[in-house]
Amino acid sequence: MQEQDKVRTHPRRRFERLNIVIAILVAGWVPSILMLVVSYTILTRTLESKIQRDRQTFVQLTARLVGDDLARSGDITSFYQSYPPVAKIFSARYPDLAAKTWLQETYFTHPRIDGMFLATADGRLIASIPDDPTRMLDNRFSKSWLAAARTASGFYVSPVHPRFSDGRLATDLVSAIRGPDGSPIGFIGVSVLVERVGRRLSMIDLADQAKVQIVDQNGAALFANDFKPNTGPISDEVTALINDIRSDKSGHIERLGKLYAYAPVETTGWITIVEQPRTVAYKPVRDLLERMTVLAAWLIVGTGIIAWLAGKFYRRQTEAAARIEREVIFNDKILANMPSGIALVDPETRKFLQANDAFGQMARRLGNLPPEKEMTDATYEEVQIAPPEAIEKVLSFGTPFQLVEQPLVDRAGTTNFVNVSLLRLQDSKQTVQGVLFLVEDKTRDVRLRQELISANAAKDQFLALLSHELRNPLSPVIAMVGELEARGSDDPAVRQSLAVIRR
Repeated sequence: MQEQDKVRTHPRRRFERLNIVIAILVAGWVPSILMLVVSYTILTRTLESKIQRDRQTFVQLTARLVGDDLARSGDITSFYQSYPPVAKIFSARYPDLAAKTWLQETYFTHPRIDGMFLATADGRLIASIPDDPTRMLDNRFSKSWLAAARTASGFYVSPVHPRFSDGRLATDLVSAIRGPDGSPIGFIGVSVLVERVGRRLSMIDLADQAKVQIVDQNGAALFANDFKPNTGPISDEVTALINDIRSDKSGHIERLGKLYAYAPVETTGWITIVEQPRTVAYKPVRDLLERMTVLAAWLIVGTGIIAWLAGKFYRRQTEAAARIEREVIFNDKILANMPSGIALVDPETRKFLQANDAFGQMARRLGNLPPEKEMTDATYEEVQIAPPEAIEKVLSFGTPFQLVEQPLVDRAGTTNFVNVSLLRLQDSKQTVQGVLFLVEDKTRDVRLRQELISANAAKDQFLALLSHELRNPLSPVIAMVGELEARGSDDPAVRQSLAVIRR
């Protein structure tokens, strides 16, 4: 039967241990796996979208910076567009001299520009700073802006071009000077060098491997490396990129492993572009994913180790609990089958913490404990077997208390003899745990001893009586044997017979 119980118990314990291990693994692995799934899907898309928005914000701010600089320069032409002294220049007798004089007086009051000019209604140059006498009355320099400036209500920003006076890349901001009928009577313009715009942008702290480029209406890139003016031709790659940007409205595109964020420069027709390799732009996301992957891996490994340790710990605890359970059952069976009464008394409340059946029977039979009262509810004083003051001495001094063959009268009036012992129990820290109350019934031994004593006395009395009864008839015989021996018979047979009689 015990073997069958053991066979049934072991699979159950293994199943319980497996449940604990699985619960720990699920508690550790499921969040780790979910964290990885969320990290590589939702979190990745969210962070990449955040990076794209930040790049879009940056490129918009850069475009706003360029646009504001050009707008401040263009406001100069807008102001002089309706300035009466400027209109009078074109109706003067010698407009070229009047224009030159006016430019010399006006140009140096505007430090934000790199050149200034006046042109006729058909686009012929009449005065400029810096001065270029070879281009006077030449309308070729106005081809890039003449048509658009005629219809513009404010100023028009031209595509970048080499400046005629020195060949440096510049853009012209031109406003039409109109007569009373609204038709152009001339043009006033200012020049802004590309290198001025580049110097302004070079003060921006760019991200790793990021490049900022400005593209004009014709698709020409303003800058080479380090914001230097780009004097080279328009490449096919830039042309294809500009076409993709103009057909896309999202604000960012990806081509050939690079991310491009773009924004228009207001009132110019130009486009600001920020270029960065995709691997570099999304490196923070990749680094975060790597860290989270390592963390999840550590969590998975750590959870596995914890589950393994928990399984071993549970197994040891189960084995220890089973061993303790066996010992408790064994001790309970021993205590229950012992003829002696054993009980444990609480040192504080004086109640019985535990008692075997033999002690309970003696307490009710000899100690006047009511039959209906449980032993665990009874106190030391209610069980009238040992003196009440004995437990106090045992607890106070630790000296064992003993009563040997103490006579006690049971409920039937029969005298019983018991041995009583009280022992103080202490743990390793000398803390009193209780008083061990031992009661051993010696009634049978006492009665047997008394019976033996009575039997021995009867035997002695019988032997004494027998000796007396035998000694009286033999006295004459012994006297006659003595008389015959005194006569000294020489017959050996007689002497032998007398010796036998005396024995």
